[in-house]
Order: sequence, then structure tokens, then C-alpha cells
Amino acid sequence: MNTSQDWKLLTKEIFQLRETSSLSTQDWLLHCLALLFLKYISDLTYAQSNQIDKYFTRMPSDICWDNFVKASNLGEVLDKTINQISDANPKLKCILGQSNFSKIPERILNAMISGFSNPNIGKKGFDLFSSYAEIAESLIDYGADDEKFLGQNFTTKWITQLLARLIDPQENLPIHDPVCGTGGLLIECAKLVVKKNNAVPKFYLSGQEIVEQVYKICQINLLLHGLNNFEIKNGDTLRDPKFIADNRLDQFEIVVANPPFNANDWGYEQISRKDKFERFRYGIPPKANGDFAFVQHIIASLASPFGKAVILVSPGVLFRSGLEQNIREDILKSDVVEAAIGLSSSLLYNTNISPAILILNRNKPEDRKNKVLVIDASNEYHKLNKKTNCLDKKNIDNIVKVLQDFEEKQGVSKIISLEEIKKNDYQLNANRYITAIRTAIDIQEKARELTQLEWERSDLEDKMDRILRELGIDA
Repeated sequence: MNTSQDWKLLTKEIFQLRETSSLSTQDWLLHCLALLFLKYISDLTYAQSNQIDKYFTRMPSDICWDNFVKASNLGEVLDKTINQISDANPKLKCILGQSNFSKIPERILNAMISGFSNPNIGKKGFDLFSSYAEIAESLIDYGADDEKFLGQNFTTKWITQLLARLIDPQENLPIHDPVCGTGGLLIECAKLVVKKNNAVPKFYLSGQEIVEQVYKICQINLLLHGLNNFEIKNGDTLRDPKFIADNRLDQFEIVVANPPFNANDWGYEQISRKDKFERFRYGIPPKANGDFAFVQHIIASLASPFGKAVILVSPGVLFRSGLEQNIREDILKSDVVEAAIGLSSSLLYNTNISPAILILNRNKPEDRKNKVLVIDASNEYHKLNKKTNCLDKKNIDNIVKVLQDFEEKQGVSKIISLEEIKKNDYQLNANRYITAIRTAIDIQEKARELTQLEWERSDLEDKMDRILRELGIDA
């Protein structure tokens, strides 16, 4: 049976085919996932899985992967099949849309078909941990690192795992992401719920995504993970929130989000005049930065009295002055902030910024009221490559344990009262409150190490002189 590493190699080979096509990264990724989706539903039908009935109304009877393998005019055949599926399944029409496989050269399509024809792809079933899911994640991961635009809609694997662990989703509680991108954060939360219950529990996923192509990618990604109980909507969360009921924002017990950092086109002109959903009770954020617009939207979306949220934010959210300080002050006074976590730099694609995490809780335990746990997790990372840091399981476990214990740990965490926060201009950055642990230095030992290095250097210089003389070269 093929391993995850094999699927990553397959993904790389398929994605590199884009170089000989005229499609953008987003378009290419959408076509790759749509083709993998055809393989998925073909295998589902062949396996006579009852999962085919959970989301799809019906499938055309001739959906068979072997037909694509043998087809001539492959692009036209794929387009026709996609259109048949869309016509038969209204839910899929807005996901698959109008297929354009006929615009891709035949030889490239044949290479893609050949790659996805690996018989081992279906061996692990059709759920969250299937090979289809692994390949989808690998395709999206490859695309996210390939182009800055998509990277903005994609949260790295280790960050999604950390955020899911921090929010600790429970069975039967809806999970919402107002800026869901390709859906990775929703998927990680779903995986966590499934692992905790050792079965397929009941949960409902929802999200909103502004970019139409990414909105489609997100839904195909969810389907390829065997998820069907979801609702993803296309639109601008701040200017035009889609999850509303009776002219009010829908309320959610669990909200997870990685909003865009420092957005300068977030809808200030429209929202500063009138926000009919009354989301900005703590103040209208500055025109040039919408960080607190997303934070306040999420607070307004939290169900009362049990709503919880975890938000990845720009580090400036924790300490910027001026208007944003006033907003942060009023949010802190409302006692909805449970914790603030500072992370290492370079944990996200296409930026070396050091992100932070806000934990919000409308139902803080009595002993945590009017207090905030500040955590310095900047030392929790290891190098992935020259430009990217990552978090392994131990890093994530360490950060989650500090939050769960909600205790002070020297050099790592501190519990801050609102009074102390007030004295520090309502700032939440860790270096305001936590002093890094200084490691004692053994001067004598370091002197011995230096002497040893000097001896080694002298010895190497002698050897170099001897080699040069043997070569007849004056040193």
C-alpha cells in the first residue's frame, strides 16, 4: 500500500504538469481536485458505498474511471461528465461549475489520469483519513507554497492542528470558520472530534470564503475527506455576512479562524456608515487595518453563554496603540479574552511574521474571570527549511498543556489581572510580562572549549602549510 510520501511525490508530479499549461495556480488546483473527485465518486460507486447517498442526489450510470482511461477527446469527455454530475446534483453545481478540461492539452490530461489511476488510492476507504484526503491535502499544500495568492487562503498544517487542539471541539457542537479558505481548519477540527470518539460522531461544519475559486476548492476538499454535513457560502464576511437569521448574525458555540492580516480593504467606507448587524460595539477599526474588524465579527458570532473562539491574528493586535488600543481595551473589559499566545516567526507560508493567537470564551471559569493567560510560545518550533519554521507534535502538546493547566510557568506563561493589563496600556504581547529564562554559562568550561578550538585550528594550519609545501607552493 502506498504511503503518504508516495502521494506527495504523485502530487508534485501532477502539479508540475501545470508548467506546460496556461492555467493559473488556482485554476490548476481546482481542475486537479475536480479530477480527483471524479476518481473518488467513481470508486464510491464501484464499492457500492452507502456514503454515495449522503450528499449526492444521484450519479449518472456511466460514471466509471476506466472510461476516462480509455477515452479519446478526453477533455470533452471530462467536461461532459462534470456537467452531467452537476445537472443531477444541485448541491454540486455551484462547486464544480462549468468544466474547462477541454482547454488542457490531451497529453497533460492523460498524464493526470495515469497518476490518479493508482489502484491503491482507494484502499484506505473514503473517510477523513483516506488516500483521497491525503492527496487533496498534498495538492493544496503544494499550491499554497507555489503562489502567494493561494498562500493567503491556506493555513499551514501545523497551525491548523494547533488551533484545533486549542479550541478542543466536542461532538454535536457546530464548528464555524468565517474566513475558511480551503477548509483546512474545519477539517482538522473534524479529525479531532472523530479521533476523540473513535467513530464518526455528529458535527456540523460551516464557513464563508470570499474568493470564488477557493470557495469551490474548499467544498471539494471537504467532500474528498468524506465530509458531507457542511455548508460553505461565497462572499465577503465583513461587507456581506451570509450566515444570518432574522436579520441577525448566526450564533456558534465554536468559531475557528485565520483572518487575513492587516487588511487595508476591509469595508471601512461601508461599515463606518452603518453596520446593520451591530458588530462593532467596541469601535470602528482604522481604515488601513481590518484586524479588529474580523475579531469583532467573531465576538458577535459567539453564542451566549457558551461560545468559544480561537483566532490566529497579526502580532500587532496584541499591542498596537491609538484607536486599536481603545478597541482592545473595551474587548478586555468585556472579559471575553481568556488567553493570548505569541508564536515563533516563519510559521506561515510567504511571510516571516510572528503570528499570535487569541482565545475567546464567553463562559470563563470563575477563577479565570478578569484575568488573561499570556503565553510565550516563541521557542516552540523547529526548522522545516531555510524559509519556514514548523511545529511538531511535541511543540503543539507543550503549548496546549500550558493553556489547559492555566498556570504560571517561568519564562513561558503568566496570569495577568485586568488591573495589571491596564497599567501596561492594555497590551497583551508576552515580552511585556514574561522574562525569558537565562541559561547559566560555565565560564571555565567555555574557556576550555575555546582552547581546544584554538589547538584544532593550529593543527589544521600546520597540515595546510605542509600540503602547500609538498605542492611547491609558498605558504
